[in-house]
Amino acid sequence: MPSSCADTLCDVDAGDPTEVLEAERQGDPFVTWRDAHRRQQVLSLLHGWQRVTIGRGPSCDIGLPWDANVSRVHAELVRIGDDWAVVDDGLSTNGTFVGGERVERRRRLRDGETLRCGDTELQFRAPFEPPDRTEVALSPPPEPG
Repeated sequence: MPSSCADTLCDVDAGDPTEVLEAERQGDPFVTWRDAHRRQQVLSLLHGWQRVTIGRGPSCDIGLPWDANVSRVHAELVRIGDDWAVVDDGLSTNGTFVGGERVERRRRLRDGETLRCGDTELQFRAPFEPPDRTEVALSPPPEPG
């Protein structure tokens, strides 16, 4: 975790995209959301972060205390290599959604995807994310013989 959350969590006026533009320029993955007063928040997922908790609880890294549909500990964002995944292993009562689909266990996040916890939407950004070049096998591999 970074030495100071103040270094990574920024309070941004609803109409001021400065912090988002700066985060995009730096290229590190980040998450944005609107707080109870509709102010945009930005959390940069610098290299010090391995896990980020989301929930209503006071110790959560992304605190959503105003959203009654969010559990105290709702979900986690977890770094896996150079990628990030959202994890909801039954932590939340109402579920975590990415692109409208409920997350069962964990799901890799892609640049621009929207997460929903309770009534709050969060956007995951990874500005310099390389395209996924994994090819999908159309048939099973040949059996050794």
